[in-house]
Amino acid sequence: MAIKVIREKEPGPGTLGKPELYALAIGQVIGAGVITLIVPAIKMTGYSAWLAYFVAIIMGFIMILPNVFVSSTVRMAGGNYSMLCGMAGPRVAGVFSIMYLTQCLSLSLFGASAAAYLGDIIPALGGSVARIIVGGALLTFFYLVNLMGIDFMAKAQKMMTWLLIAALVLFAVVGIFKMELPIFDFSDPSFLTEGWGITFTEGQISGGFIGAVLLFVYSTQGYYMTTSYGRDAKNARRDIPIVLLLAVPTLIVLYVGVAMTGVGVMSLEEYGNSTTLVFAAKRIFPTILFYIFIIGGPIMALLSTLNSSFAYNAINIGQSCDDGWLPAAFGKKNKNGARIWILTLMYIAGMIPIVFGLSITVITNMTQLFTSCFALLNFLAFIKMPKLYPEAWKQSRFHISDGLYYAICVLSLAGFIVVLWKSCLSMSPTLAILNVGAIVVLAVVGYFRGKTGNIQIRTSLWAATGENEG
Repeated sequence: MAIKVIREKEPGPGTLGKPELYALAIGQVIGAGVITLIVPAIKMTGYSAWLAYFVAIIMGFIMILPNVFVSSTVRMAGGNYSMLCGMAGPRVAGVFSIMYLTQCLSLSLFGASAAAYLGDIIPALGGSVARIIVGGALLTFFYLVNLMGIDFMAKAQKMMTWLLIAALVLFAVVGIFKMELPIFDFSDPSFLTEGWGITFTEGQISGGFIGAVLLFVYSTQGYYMTTSYGRDAKNARRDIPIVLLLAVPTLIVLYVGVAMTGVGVMSLEEYGNSTTLVFAAKRIFPTILFYIFIIGGPIMALLSTLNSSFAYNAINIGQSCDDGWLPAAFGKKNKNGARIWILTLMYIAGMIPIVFGLSITVITNMTQLFTSCFALLNFLAFIKMPKLYPEAWKQSRFHISDGLYYAICVLSLAGFIVVLWKSCLSMSPTLAILNVGAIVVLAVVGYFRGKTGNIQIRTSLWAATGENEG
């Protein structure tokens, strides 16, 4: 077996500026979480759900913070795969490239969530068969959009993101003025219905403030995926880390504001079996504004994340095809530069949980389990960055002391380990074993692929100083 590294010259500037990157970041992170997890979290912890979301945003930022420092030091054409190749080594990147195929399942979350919302709005679409049809139709639409190429996808994303932000701000502002429940009274019995910790039912996490935080944290990290657009960015090392930082106050305003409204205008009993904010929106908005919010808020949030997830995952998987970990034919591009077979695999994989009717919470926990396993590999790359790129690191506009940087990396890893533990305890033992088993099998396949394949890696990570390319 041979792993050969071919050092290529850094490509010229791409076409994505700060507005496009910001739209991609916000559209990626604001999706199923803020729209579908607030009501389940209310049922876990009571009025304190809004505070749980704030804590989750801070925890999520710490967990992805190493990406801010790395993206200000190097430019990555293939996201985490490129980072692992250049910092942790080709073998680790190979294991990641095979394990990463599990992320194709996450697309089902956004289609299923949108179907759930439409089912609450239009009773005729509330049945299981109707939800499968609606979820599948939405997945099909954005599969076709992404076949049009990255530029077309980014233009659609920018339009959807501005509509999304406007709708969520509208919901938060109008709703806060119509709150009737004492959501800021820490002494109220309904503020912490299950205490500050975690409660368990039959061995699975079912409630508590920390339990709600760990449920919410899934929806607070997706903006780190913007690092994958390094090749397409006009000035990746400057713009991408700034966009990552701008995402945090955006999430605090939008997420906490929406959570306050969701908690403050309706009691837990009034939500009943619903997991959406549809009934809260009906309470605070007149009919016309209600439909404007539903289309511009929940539906746009879910669709923008579905759109950008197709693109992000195709970039990561496509780079590993180019390097030989996966078949080159699998990474084939069409005339628009879209990875047609990769997008097709994601489309099929995303349809599977929808067809089998898996719940939004189950899909969320599966996705968290997979991404937490990736974090163990990312940590190997993070801690090597200052030594591999010392000059570029010193010149980075976000440079800090090595000791502080290493401490942040350890905190990030600890956060992902906690989420991994939580994910395993939030699903049935059988499902947890199946998911862990799938990750282990794919990791083993990646390891042996590195021993038996003929891998030819083209540099997809560059430092401004030209250090250590490849």
